[in-house]
Amino acid sequence: MELGVVCTGCGSPVEQLEPDCLACKTVRPAAGWRQDPRLGLVMPDGRTITSRLGFGLTGSVYLAAREAGQDPVAIKVLKRELAGDPELARRFRQEAVLTRSMQIPYIVPAYEWGTLPDGSPYFSMEYVQGVGLEQVLASQKQLDFDVVIGIARQVLTALGAAHELGVIHRDLKPGNLMLMPGPDGKSEVRILDFGFARLLSDRSSKSDKGDPFRLTQTATVFGTPTYMSPEQARGSLVADARSDFYSLGVILYQAIAGRPPFMGSKVAILDQHINVQPEKLSEFRKDVPPALEKIVDSMLQKDPAKRPSLAANILKSLEVAFGPDTNRIDTGKFKVLPRAELAAQVTRHVLHTDSLPVIRDVPQEPPKSRLKWVPVIVVGVLVVGVLLYLFL
Repeated sequence: MELGVVCTGCGSPVEQLEPDCLACKTVRPAAGWRQDPRLGLVMPDGRTITSRLGFGLTGSVYLAAREAGQDPVAIKVLKRELAGDPELARRFRQEAVLTRSMQIPYIVPAYEWGTLPDGSPYFSMEYVQGVGLEQVLASQKQLDFDVVIGIARQVLTALGAAHELGVIHRDLKPGNLMLMPGPDGKSEVRILDFGFARLLSDRSSKSDKGDPFRLTQTATVFGTPTYMSPEQARGSLVADARSDFYSLGVILYQAIAGRPPFMGSKVAILDQHINVQPEKLSEFRKDVPPALEKIVDSMLQKDPAKRPSLAANILKSLEVAFGPDTNRIDTGKFKVLPRAELAAQVTRHVLHTDSLPVIRDVPQEPPKSRLKWVPVIVVGVLVVGVLLYLFL
């Protein structure tokens, strides 16, 4: 965490000791860079921006809280000059609308959105203090099998609920999974970044004419090469829930083997996703449970038709092999927006507008932690949860 400074020349965020600005090449003044002007800004919900958590190519993330640091939230801000890019602006609005509307446990929710006084779009969201799975894997390489199974169960529970609403994440990767302390020192998973999400048409509808789910599909290749499904690598528009399962399979493979199934240049990795079978997990871990290896293998099938079609099917396989998940929350007990209403929200706030209105009927406090899970030990790596995934 940093207080936050900006370039004295162009106003771009910079690191405190950066010798020159990467954006405009201004040399750091002898007195140092000037303070980020957003620090001290009071948000519509009464919280004050107290520090900058991080920044990247398309924006910054701030911490805002009430007096004495109470009820903190993260504020994600898109660069003002990028707000005019239709695709970036749409993705930004979509992430805010989806995560606020879905209200699914394990998924980081948005609370409020709008425009800052300087014209930059923003939304506030749960402030996750924990460690990114990316950092865990960099530190530990191979995780204990019970930790891998725990992560899989939580992510699958969230995906199952999101898929029921027609929401496909499309960019699952270790950098978008956070592990945070839960009750009794256990770890909980939070899924981040729905900016690349795809919305599937309601299959119960006889026509998709004017369907916002159909309108938000594009022919662009989305995702991160290492974790892309074969159909994503081909640029297919038919990527559905099974594409998310493939990406999760890659993550689980890496957590078990200590490396992803495919490595090399971006082009080489994409080609391998399409044409090359990964090495067996037992080649890296002789003690891998055969049932776990079989489940991961089923998720990594090249042909989507050969993969599990529902998160519930994979969860059932895990239960049969490793026993029931006694800590699992029943997502059916939580109020989930009907699919038709989610479509209406997307139409109203993503497709038929160029800006994000401020929504004032928002929770005044982030939701309390509800989950218990297996411990995760990270040596020398502890980060604030919202930092690393947002704009990279």
